Amino acid sequence: MRAARGLVVAQFDAVTRARRWELFREAFPDIDELSVVDLGGTEEFWRHAPVRPRRVVVVSSHGTPGRVLPWLDVVIGDPTAHTGAYDAAVCDQLQDMTPEFASAVRQSATRYWVRSASVRHADLQRLFPDAVLRRERRGGFTVSRIAAKPR
Repeated sequence: MRAARGLVVAQFDAVTRARRWELFREAFPDIDELSVVDLGGTEEFWRHAPVRPRRVVVVSSHGTPGRVLPWLDVVIGDPTAHTGAYDAAVCDQLQDMTPEFASAVRQSATRYWVRSASVRHADLQRLFPDAVLRRERRGGFTVSRIAAKPR
């Protein structure tokens, strides 16, 4: 019974991730031409992504710094203090959204994608007033929220 339940959850997760990547691709149809900064992300996220930006820089407080793949670099540091100009900023699975983090996202790129399971809709709207907000649902429940500014 436990194994069957685990398979069902895994399948729901896979379907949810696939739909999320569809939404991402709709927001950024030119993703293969973009330079992307992932604030607080992981290299594994991009290794398994079904999209391949021209360049990705992952800024995280942990991991191994350096060039991971020809198009993927990891920088160790505070994502809110990172500087640079990119075509798009990405933050997936954000646990806590502070005004400083929202500012770092907006200062890194004019286009962005921020997803969180714990940040309230009203807070995302306040922090990203120019974003298109979406609720990611599973089984009738909101499992995460997305703030995206594709253009």
